[in-house]
Amino acid sequence: MLTPFGTAVLSVASAAVVVAQVMILRSTRRAMRMRASGETGEGTPRASSPTLEWAFAIAPAIALAFLLFFTWRAATQPPVMQVEFVDLPTAGAAR
Repeated sequence: MLTPFGTAVLSVASAAVVVAQVMILRSTRRAMRMRASGETGEGTPRASSPTLEWAFAIAPAIALAFLLFFTWRAATQPPVMQVEFVDLPTAGAAR
């Protein structure tokens, strides 16, 4: 069972991950656009294929989405085992 504090922490972490991944994808798109237009300087590394570039940008985003989904699912599941305690009569009460 997830507490309100746990919900808040997981929500803030999820939001931070989403913002970071959006910025990574935005940066990748911008760098690819600059390479295509020839705006890069002499010190820039050799360009890789666009497919490989997008794969390295999108794969972590997909992995983090699965991680957040399964973390949320595990945190919000009800307890697996519940134990009920039965009051047994004490030895003095049986007489």
